[in-house]
Amino acid sequence: MYSRDLIDDLLKATDIVTVISAYIPVIKKGRSYVAICPFHDDKNPSLNISRDKQIFKCFVCNVGGNAITFVQRHLNISYQEAVKKVAELVGFHDPRLESEAYKPKIDAVKQPLFDTINDLQSLYQYGLNIPEGKIASDYLAKRHIDQDQIKKYGIGYALAEGEKTIEYLEKKGHSLDKIKDIGIMSSHANSDANAGRLIFPLRDPNGQVIGFSARKLNPNDHDSPKYVNSPDTKIFKKSLNLYNYHNAKNSARRDGYIYVLEGFMDVMALDKAGMPSAVAVMGTSLSKEQIELLRRLNAEVRLCLDGDNPGQKGMMRIILQLNKANIPFRLVMNPNDLRDPDDILQESGPEALREAMNHLVDSFEFQMNYYQNVEKISKVEDRRKVMDYFVPLLRTVKDDLERENDIVKLSKVTGYEVETIRSQIGKIENSDEILEETTYSAGRSQSSYGLEDKRFQRLKSAERQTLFYMLQNIEAVQFFRENIDHFCTKIYNDIASYVVEYTNRKKETVFLPSLIADFEAQDDPNKEEMSATVSNLAEASLPPYSKEVLLDCLKAISEEMQKISEQEQTKQALRGKTPEEQGALLKDLANKRRAEKWGNKHK
Repeated sequence: MYSRDLIDDLLKATDIVTVISAYIPVIKKGRSYVAICPFHDDKNPSLNISRDKQIFKCFVCNVGGNAITFVQRHLNISYQEAVKKVAELVGFHDPRLESEAYKPKIDAVKQPLFDTINDLQSLYQYGLNIPEGKIASDYLAKRHIDQDQIKKYGIGYALAEGEKTIEYLEKKGHSLDKIKDIGIMSSHANSDANAGRLIFPLRDPNGQVIGFSARKLNPNDHDSPKYVNSPDTKIFKKSLNLYNYHNAKNSARRDGYIYVLEGFMDVMALDKAGMPSAVAVMGTSLSKEQIELLRRLNAEVRLCLDGDNPGQKGMMRIILQLNKANIPFRLVMNPNDLRDPDDILQESGPEALREAMNHLVDSFEFQMNYYQNVEKISKVEDRRKVMDYFVPLLRTVKDDLERENDIVKLSKVTGYEVETIRSQIGKIENSDEILEETTYSAGRSQSSYGLEDKRFQRLKSAERQTLFYMLQNIEAVQFFRENIDHFCTKIYNDIASYVVEYTNRKKETVFLPSLIADFEAQDDPNKEEMSATVSNLAEASLPPYSKEVLLDCLKAISEEMQKISEQEQTKQALRGKTPEEQGALLKDLANKRRAEKWGNKHK
């Protein structure tokens, strides 16, 4: 990794307009420059380039950054390669570009396993092209998987005589211990557990093969499982990876969405239909690590598991996970068509698949459909649980027509009368203190503190304004450290931490391109979102910096944080109570707090 000092020197010697102009046409507009954004399907110039601040920002797809990150994204290359490209473009010559050039660290434990599994992957790919592999290539042809996709996904075939595979690897210099450690050794002999199967390599986010999923090809084999997957090994952990993530991560950031599917063939079907931004979960649930991989894409998740009961139940589980993680998402719902994406492609063609994958709904509508058509509610206690679950959400719906439609849907699902549901909503709404629902937000709220709610916009606005001043004045950074120390809005707090570290290290006001480079230097999982946020703030129209304005921000933050603290106490008190008990308790709390406010006013 190049040093921060070298990156700073390069960025200070760089004209971002010159760099971007080398790749796309740029038009001068006032003090700034604009261009057709290359990161989405742009029709009008929406990419704004600031020569003064040396940053770029697209106000449509929300991509932003410095000259290096532009080149990295545009050319789809590594950060290190982008640094060299920018240096060449601006004529920046420095011996550190060679002496500090990135040299991959070699893991003494994992590297021999990578060497072994890479040789095995080559053998599997070779196996697909020999006479014995015809059974596999015929299967792929039947599924309309062409040579380009075979190459892209690295599909192969394992020799039917598994002992030959082990012999091959030993002749390549790999010990039996290493072969066992990559997870392909049969339990009862020195033979390949994948023998005679179609091979789908599993890769880490950087594209390194780490395991395999092997599909049986013999239709008369009724005793063995359809798929044999690699066990967890020193290099493969199922919970840490998503199928095709290494291919989809860049297109997802460009497209602004990522489809989460259940099968490998479904991923390839979307790719063939012109939707390459897709991954597969290899099951019907997500681990916290897989959730984090999706978060890093800064893209809308579009969830589409199989239409059978396990797949639909999996969708219900993942809804809760995505809500909890505050990741924006929608769900593919085609109630009258339970076919998998690959089946739709095979039977109806790419246009039908594209249309089906764009039938997107929010999680409220999906769950209402689930309870109506998949798992109908019969027990009284289940009806009550569903009622308790959705009523807090319905009171946040401000549009009267939308709310009435949702109430009718909930009535059909639970069997409760429409007026009963309205009454339950009213009991909460008529209280001054309202429970902030955190377990279910239907994609309509993005923050665990409910910061997207209008009642918390004052807090978020004050934090945003404070961060805006921190980016342009070192005194504001000191003010933050002494008086605030922490923002509730996660992305603002993450950036503030970098700003504080930057000013401590350099003792000067932030140079925005260098701050953005710091996100990359730390390989922060939220670097794209932070870069976009900083680029947004740089173009914000806010009052000029003054100590008085900062004090106003501090007052707003303190007052809103007090409200959040009170609401957290309310949540604890309401937990486990029925809607009737909640309504009574909320009324008591509201009266108590009203009395406290009245007393404070007249002290």
